[in-house]
Amino acid sequence: MTACKSVWIIEDDFRVASIHADYVNTIGGFSVTESFRTGQEAIKKLNLTSSLPAIILTDLYIPDVEGSSLVRHIRHHYPSIKIIVISAATERGLIKDVVDLGILDYLIKPFEQQRLQQAFKKYLNEHHLFQNSMTITQYELDSLLYRESTTTEDKVVKGIDLHTLQTVKSIFENPQAQELTASQLSELIGSSRSTARRYLEYLVGEQFLHIKPIYGTIGRPERKYIYHGTYEQNE
Repeated sequence: MTACKSVWIIEDDFRVASIHADYVNTIGGFSVTESFRTGQEAIKKLNLTSSLPAIILTDLYIPDVEGSSLVRHIRHHYPSIKIIVISAATERGLIKDVVDLGILDYLIKPFEQQRLQQAFKKYLNEHHLFQNSMTITQYELDSLLYRESTTTEDKVVKGIDLHTLQTVKSIFENPQAQELTASQLSELIGSSRSTARRYLEYLVGEQFLHIKPIYGTIGRPERKYIYHGTYEQNE
């Protein structure tokens, strides 16, 4: 069983911190393991811990914190930690400062639980993309960086799910399975042949795969899809 990813909360109002913790703990795969009332408490713990959190939720209005200084400190000393700011601060200059520091997301209080779930989904998409693929397609980048501009209608027309796409890519990047037909792929991912072919043809368009016809004795030639790296080596 995969361990839950650790989330820390920095919020001076314990009641608000408790609500945020309840929200996070309903999201599968994440668990709030620490909660701090001040920035110094959080920094002290970061300096001592041997296990950094995956995500920190922090307010900007903390008694011992000035503006974006805490976010700046964490981003500088612990760049692997993703930061989600949850604050009532709406000043343009302050928000620009923390956005420029490379935070994962910014939620303005009060917010809906679904909005926080979207922030964590962004984290999962980014983590999965960079951890499980040796190469990345333009579609995957667009889905990650411009998720708000990609309409539901566009996604339905494409018929492409990001996680399934990454699974298909991972299969082809395995040296033992770099040439597959639609039938073979459908068995591996548990889909219909037409669904498998949709992903294969999409990856051909992305130049991740190439097509090699297989000529039999009867009927139309079957298509075999070949991983781009293997294709280039054999040229």
